[in-house]
Amino acid sequence: MSDAIPISATIARLRALAAQSGDAMITEGPVHPDHQLLDLCAAALHHRRLFDEANADWRENHERRISECERQGRSFTKLEQGQFHAAMKEADAHEISMKRVLTKARKLRATTAAGIFAKALIVRSSRTGAALLAMSLADDLIACPGLRQSIWPAEVGDQHQIGGE
Repeated sequence: MSDAIPISATIARLRALAAQSGDAMITEGPVHPDHQLLDLCAAALHHRRLFDEANADWRENHERRISECERQGRSFTKLEQGQFHAAMKEADAHEISMKRVLTKARKLRATTAAGIFAKALIVRSSRTGAALLAMSLADDLIACPGLRQSIWPAEVGDQHQIGGE
């Protein structure tokens, strides 16, 4: 995934926004309306990055070991097979964690630009397109008053409805 902003910086920023809201709840300051969603999106992106890293490590080690075995004219040892299985299991655990977080994020409505942006990031980072999350994002975009106002002037905005008269 190529970003204008490195994914680590994005994860850190989403977590910082969520943490500021958490602190504000304690001190009765302003709470970001999408703080839970931002935190979930940061977690999803974090698990996605860990999955990608674990998967890349597994592939690299597996290909290297295959080459070694072919040169030596031998099969994988039980130890090597166990190592590959453990590495695959680690990658799978990150993917499962990411999917759990995506399910929770899908259920939360994004009401701010930050929330919509965060949801869009995790939809884009998904290998499958996260169809249900993408539908949730589409619903959030349609429900966003600021977006509607940017398309239609305020005086005629109420007259335009998608799918209606």
